[in-house]
Amino acid sequence: MEEYDSLISLIDSMASDFLFIGSKEIDVPAAGKLLNGLDELIKEADGRKVFQLESVAGGLSVLLEKTVLDDIHDKEAGFNVLEKGITIMQEIGDSFKNTGSYDGDIETFMESIVALTGEQRAKSKEQQTTSDAVIAEEQIPVEESAESSQQKPQAPEIVEMQDESLVGDFIVEGFEYIDEIEVNILNLEQDPENKDYINAIFRPFHSIKGVASFLNLEQIRELAHSLETLLDRTRNGELSVTSQLIDVILNGADALKAMIVKLRDDLEGKTSEPLDIDLPALRKRIENAAQGALDTGEVKKVGAILVEDGAITEDTLKEGLEAAQQAIPPKKVGEALIAEGKVTPKQVSQALRKQANQTVDTAAIRVNIRKLDDLIDMVGELVITQSMIRRNRIIQSNGDRDLAKNIAQLSSIISELQRTSTSLRMVPIKQSFQRMSRLVRDLSKDAGKLVGVLMEGEDTEIDRNMVDEIYNPIVHMIRNAVDHGIEFSEDRIKLGKPEKGMIQLRAYHRGGNIVIEISDDGAGLDKEKILEKAVKNGVVDPSHGLSDQEIYRLVFHPGLSTAKKVTDVSGRGVGMDVVKQAVEKLRGKVEIISVYGKGTSFIARFPLTMAIISGMIVRVGNEKYIIPTTAIKQLLRPTQESYNRVVGKGEMVNVMGNLIPLVRLHKLFNIKCEHEVPWEAIVVVVEGENRSKCLLVDEIIDEEEVVIKSLGEGLKNTRGISGGAILGDGNVGLILDTEGIFEVSENGPDH
Repeated sequence: MEEYDSLISLIDSMASDFLFIGSKEIDVPAAGKLLNGLDELIKEADGRKVFQLESVAGGLSVLLEKTVLDDIHDKEAGFNVLEKGITIMQEIGDSFKNTGSYDGDIETFMESIVALTGEQRAKSKEQQTTSDAVIAEEQIPVEESAESSQQKPQAPEIVEMQDESLVGDFIVEGFEYIDEIEVNILNLEQDPENKDYINAIFRPFHSIKGVASFLNLEQIRELAHSLETLLDRTRNGELSVTSQLIDVILNGADALKAMIVKLRDDLEGKTSEPLDIDLPALRKRIENAAQGALDTGEVKKVGAILVEDGAITEDTLKEGLEAAQQAIPPKKVGEALIAEGKVTPKQVSQALRKQANQTVDTAAIRVNIRKLDDLIDMVGELVITQSMIRRNRIIQSNGDRDLAKNIAQLSSIISELQRTSTSLRMVPIKQSFQRMSRLVRDLSKDAGKLVGVLMEGEDTEIDRNMVDEIYNPIVHMIRNAVDHGIEFSEDRIKLGKPEKGMIQLRAYHRGGNIVIEISDDGAGLDKEKILEKAVKNGVVDPSHGLSDQEIYRLVFHPGLSTAKKVTDVSGRGVGMDVVKQAVEKLRGKVEIISVYGKGTSFIARFPLTMAIISGMIVRVGNEKYIIPTTAIKQLLRPTQESYNRVVGKGEMVNVMGNLIPLVRLHKLFNIKCEHEVPWEAIVVVVEGENRSKCLLVDEIIDEEEVVIKSLGEGLKNTRGISGGAILGDGNVGLILDTEGIFEVSENGPDH
């Protein structure tokens, strides 16, 4: 019978989940998922009056809770009973599907659960008879219920009694669940009719509630349950998704996050402030929302979203609706607008927020990040060692063809191992972008502006160790975009712009870098005002002609703010210099493109990984240096005719018709070189901050990927040097920082 298919599907799903629970060490997330499945099965079985199944599931739920809390002495016997219980549930489900009933005996099995748990309520309830059901309910003492309810506010005392490792696992999972909720709640706001987003939000709340329940974290469990109930009504179509509803869910997620943070601090023995959350008031808001007390408004359609995004006007939308209705067969409005060339498929795709773009690969295992970092470090050492072997003079002079073949094979395997191990630490930038989307939402709301967010390239991967490092510079740029870039709605309308401002976040790979672009369609940068402020502050000489890029770069100078007013968001002249420092710390670059009155784009480029760099090894005298290949434009030996001395600018080399300044590395680092004369040496043309210079070196040795090593406290702040690496001959090579080289060559080592 088809009516029992959902029951069988639930049981089969739990059978799969059970495989992930080890008999020696409990996997808390897997156990929580299984417990949630049992809760769902109990409700489903009760609704379909499959009482034997309800009893078995209830008994297994009690057994699982006690197993996780280490209250079962014979753990192996407990797992055997769990496994047998799942088998019995499958038999009950199949029997009801085939015959509509189950004639087997479950009493013996229920008694085995009671023997393990000591819980009489786990015994099978003869629910076929109403009297037995009433007796079973009356066996719960009133005093016990009252006592348990009085214990709820005492959650912190109960937490201290739990297994710390279980609580620690829950904390890690809890933060991931909250991030998952925030990702999908913002997607839901963009596409309110998409039930998949509601389900994607419902599941993490359900999981938090399940694990918190058997860890006796009552406050967390109750709040998660309230939010789950609200989402359940939304999922069933009883409530519409509105901005007010989104606010309530986000506030609830924030409260859960704060409670988990406090739980983590308590577990680590840190002194933490009391929760600054009015939980009763928050629960009341959630309850009111669940009862439909909010202004539900009207669910936004795709056409309305396109209008809000500024892709089309109201008149264009009306024409599109008419065209869609008149088409044979009738089309969707998005299809009609695309067919008429009014919008692009990309704009419609953004409005629809298709599920395919939000699918997360769950085929993963959890690995301790320290173990992963250790693995990558050891692979790095392996790369260095194989490079030493390959460059060994005895190996190179050996004519054995098999040995050469084996070494080449070893090098190939190690290179692939290096690429694979490095990729393990790469994570999609999606989560960082979603956090930015939440930030824009909150900032624009506080500023009284209408601002939307478009995201592109969320699946672009970045080194996990860089995620936190790039967070602050991106936050600064977004704060400036919302506070100073995007105009108020009334001003935008006067300027002929869409009422709603737009910030676009883009990420993509280019060469050996990840590029992150933050663009807005706001007021743009006022070059005259920036230059005027820079001259007033003595930053630049007004007699020097500056290009647009050079003027824009002045905003990175400390104290140079052109904001008309200071707010709690920005305008004090701090922030943009911090952005530049943070980007350069990651060996990155940032540039600005702006059109006054049209908008501004900040383009930040970062290396894909902090651990490995592809570089050109060069020799200057007896020293070897590594120049990042991403900074190299050209290698050449200049002719005598191409070398010039220009008054006021020093030594220059003519490279393809352009005069480029010459930097002598031996003078910069005070070492003796082999070739003083440029046309006897080699010139490496490098670029940085949209300008180029020629570095004079004695020899180009090789190009290879090297493992970056820290220089230590004494050398880490040396200008022009960003790190070191162990080369194939066992010696240390210093990695050059091109921007630092430029500054030292222009201003001297003390600036």
